[in-house]
Amino acid sequence: MGRHVVGNLTTVSTSVRDFTVTMLGYYFAERVAEETAASDDLNVFLRWEQLSAYARGGGNNDWAFRGTERTKNYWNSADRVRLGADSGSFILSDQKTYGLWGLYSVPSRSSGLVEGSPTRLTAEARQFVEENYLPVLDGKSMARGEGLVDILGKRSVELRPKDRDRVLFGSVAKVLRRKFSSAERSLYVRHLIEGGPKDSTQGGQRLLAEAMKTTFDVKDWQLSPVVVSHLAKQCRAKSGDTGRKVADYLEHIRLAEQLLAPCVSLFAYSLSSDNQRLDDVAVTIRKEWGPELRSVDPKALEAIEPELIGASGERESARRWLTIAGDLAQGDYAKVITQLIDQNREVMVMRGGAAPWLEIRDGKLHVKLAVETGYLPTKKDLPTHWIHSYFLDSLRTVTKELEV
Repeated sequence: MGRHVVGNLTTVSTSVRDFTVTMLGYYFAERVAEETAASDDLNVFLRWEQLSAYARGGGNNDWAFRGTERTKNYWNSADRVRLGADSGSFILSDQKTYGLWGLYSVPSRSSGLVEGSPTRLTAEARQFVEENYLPVLDGKSMARGEGLVDILGKRSVELRPKDRDRVLFGSVAKVLRRKFSSAERSLYVRHLIEGGPKDSTQGGQRLLAEAMKTTFDVKDWQLSPVVVSHLAKQCRAKSGDTGRKVADYLEHIRLAEQLLAPCVSLFAYSLSSDNQRLDDVAVTIRKEWGPELRSVDPKALEAIEPELIGASGERESARRWLTIAGDLAQGDYAKVITQLIDQNREVMVMRGGAAPWLEIRDGKLHVKLAVETGYLPTKKDLPTHWIHSYFLDSLRTVTKELEV
């Protein structure tokens, strides 16, 4: 549902500078492949990410990236750092999966910054790198990044950022400084905020980003039904059909989350209730939430059944969610838990036949995937209870970063 309004970002792609590092990682991977005949894209990328981390943290005192703990330890423990494709050089325990290669490649492709197989920069992104970043990386030498190509092409290399390689680290830090140039803002607004040349939202994401700006002064901002309704109102006020569509999609998200959020919490609470009677668990929930959940609107949810079918690919699953909505609104928590177990079982089958996390036998809950504590929001908290992001907070974070 979030893809209707945010077509390119993911829940974790929230740093514009991480997109810069990703672009340059693929740029140097291509250069190394072309100039050394080595097919080593991944490891070149990982070494560049390591170098960037040291330059951002040690050079700019900017520790807002993945892998800060190891980077700090390596940076502070010696007068040299090592770039390599071995675990002793990684800035994350699994840098391939949880670093930028694993987390930013897809949103970079969706944003029109990289393409093809093997992955390479688009023509526009390559031109931008060569016109805006290479001159800074090269300093006065204007060597087109040949020094970095040589360094990153080595399987392992030790660098001395505080003396011999001070200039190198300084130039990388300058490229990755927190403040964006006007040219950078123009590129990243087009590709990250407006969705790039293949924007799947047809301009809707740009309108939503403008609406997000009205929330920048809100202290401790977080998603809630009221916040999403506010964004919908801002978008609906825009002239044209696009604003209305975005507003409708946002209202659908609000309706869905007011069902999904309490269900997630209720299911998690059930997973912490091993060997307890289903009826006793239902009584505990009723004492906390009351005899009915007025925040869940079954009738309004029926109107978005086509979207629920589209999300799951199955009509039966969508109908189950609507049944859950009706039971939740009426406070039949035992039925809700039973239906959620059925839903979990179906999901596990779709994932390859794994066992469900929870079963009911002889009227008792039997947990197969236990959690120590299941958070159950209070009745007072339920109207603002929100769990899933729908990529909305990612768009807001990126938009705000480019506004500063």
